[in-house]
Amino acid sequence: MSEEFILKAEDRKKLGKEEASRLRDDKMLPGVIYGAGVEKPLAVSVNYGEFEKLFGKVARHNIIKMELGGKTYDVVVKDYKFHPITRRFMHIDFLAVAADKLFITDVPVNYTGIPVGVKEGGALFIFTKKLKIRTTPKNLPNSIEIDVTHLKQKQYMLVREIEVKKEYQVMTNEGNVLVEIK
Repeated sequence: MSEEFILKAEDRKKLGKEEASRLRDDKMLPGVIYGAGVEKPLAVSVNYGEFEKLFGKVARHNIIKMELGGKTYDVVVKDYKFHPITRRFMHIDFLAVAADKLFITDVPVNYTGIPVGVKEGGALFIFTKKLKIRTTPKNLPNSIEIDVTHLKQKQYMLVREIEVKKEYQVMTNEGNVLVEIK
């Protein structure tokens, strides 16, 4: 993890639909923190604009330092809800993670190189854009790089064929197709 992401949160005293709607009207986004180091789920709210800007950078796989009431939690975005028409965030679930504990998250895949099959006139089809991995926060990669230069026409690459670093374990089904050259 190269960059540190910080997000300030406020404790939510009131719960329910009406309160969540009021928060959104005030440009705040309701959410919840649960996981490592959190005894019971914490209802929180974050500034909508700050979260939207941050989410564009971190998506679901980077660690966010969540500041709440003088305490800092290391969290990842576990789930989020969108409004079906406006596509605006409605609610965010944050998973608190401990520095030395394993957790599961999705990490984007970055394919590198130009496949031999593409140079010969074929087309590269990408089927997998992220992999589910188990790791600790300190070993969480920003992305997983996969070299596809060796692939010829009518060849494909499966999850089981990638080189896995010792810092993480790939949880995605090993029979899933990553890419194919047609």
